[in-house]
Amino acid sequence: MTEILIYGTIGVDPWDIDNNVTVKSVMEQLPESGPVTVRISSGGGDVYAGIDIMNELRRHDGEVTIIVESLAASAASFIAVGAADRLFMREESELMIHKAWTWLEGNADEVRRKLADLDRQDVKIAQIYAGRAGGETAEWLDRMAEETWYTAAEAVEAGLADAIEPARAAPRPGVEARVANRVFAKFKYACRSEAPAPPITSRSESGSEETMRPSDGRKKEDALSIENLAQELGIEPEKLRNKLSGFFNEEVTVTSTVDVTYPEGSTVVPTGDVTVTPEGEIPPGIVFSVGDVPEGWTAEVDEATGVVKATAPSGAEPDTEVVIPVTAEGNDQPVELSVVVTVKAAASGDNAPAAPAGEPSEAPVTLDAETYAELRNAAQFGWKAMEEQKLAKLDAEVDEWIRDGRIPAARRAKAMKTMHTDPELARDLYGSNPKNTVPLTEIGTGKNPNAESLGESQSLLRAKADKLGFLSHTSFH
Repeated sequence: MTEILIYGTIGVDPWDIDNNVTVKSVMEQLPESGPVTVRISSGGGDVYAGIDIMNELRRHDGEVTIIVESLAASAASFIAVGAADRLFMREESELMIHKAWTWLEGNADEVRRKLADLDRQDVKIAQIYAGRAGGETAEWLDRMAEETWYTAAEAVEAGLADAIEPARAAPRPGVEARVANRVFAKFKYACRSEAPAPPITSRSESGSEETMRPSDGRKKEDALSIENLAQELGIEPEKLRNKLSGFFNEEVTVTSTVDVTYPEGSTVVPTGDVTVTPEGEIPPGIVFSVGDVPEGWTAEVDEATGVVKATAPSGAEPDTEVVIPVTAEGNDQPVELSVVVTVKAAASGDNAPAAPAGEPSEAPVTLDAETYAELRNAAQFGWKAMEEQKLAKLDAEVDEWIRDGRIPAARRAKAMKTMHTDPELARDLYGSNPKNTVPLTEIGTGKNPNAESLGESQSLLRAKADKLGFLSHTSFH
């Protein structure tokens, strides 16, 4: 699986040019398709550069897993929250959100225009947090105004991250030095330990009351611990642990083992054969097998190469599309694949197998061209209507997951795409999430009791910098 590193300042920083992270540097690391893992250790940087990187990761054709290794602050935080299909926090990592800021100069009209620009940036960023964690944009603007810091557990409880993933290998040397860049000088607090604890909205067992309490980071009192969550859901902790383990780990484990797909556009005539060869590199030790095929069809697969040979029944209707399930098993969990085959009308030159000798064929029926065309169009119309009805039911099931809080609304398109291709896989990946996995109410805020004095210090710093004249252009951070 491809790994992309976002270690350093987001955008171009002339004081730390060696550790700049731009959309161009990210694009150079991105493959054309397939799953990727993005590791983040960054104090943030330029807003526009961050939005560029976030949208590039969103456009990627494949699952994007993001891991916050030590810190995702400012622009790095909304890249992580907005671009990840799965967002994991290391146990010691932190996440910080705040309002955009800039250096500026000019007359009163220019200053007012820049203030409006800053407000516009803040609304865009707040909508990214609300899109994943729930709540109103105005509520997230309040939290950003206070510069709110989250521990790994608090980020998960707030709905910004999906889970905590311990680091199984030793950290790479130099990571902390890279993260400690010039951006930190602009924050109210140096780290989470020096910032107020964000109040967390905790749903009561009855669901009718809400209490506000800060998390102190202790495992026994963590509102999202296995024991507490199991108690709220009314199930055994071990059963919940097994379920969540499958949900959080399955995709990463599977895609890291087998990255193989079958091409689209395979066709076959009634009673004819079609051979479909998989695309992608097959790791050693992978064994392929065929699942239950549609009625009347036969299919076999080469266990080592994954090449599938399918035979259509004699009564297969033209334009019928069937899905042949194939399972690839290796050292980890099995991967479910699909071979899609479309039936086409047999032409005079097609080499379809002849009917077995001794079996009488059905007497031919002669129709005029107009009647034949009407019957053919009616059959195609009925098939298309049935397919549209099936897709509508699948889409409605995805919308129900969003209403239940099983997945965020931002993941609707990807969930539907998976649902249309493989409903069982989609239900396992998305529909099996517990209700209210995505918080549907406001969560997380913070307050700085020394904000006024810090604001005066920052104003003095900006005045000195302005006097020196080394920041003459406007950029948002």
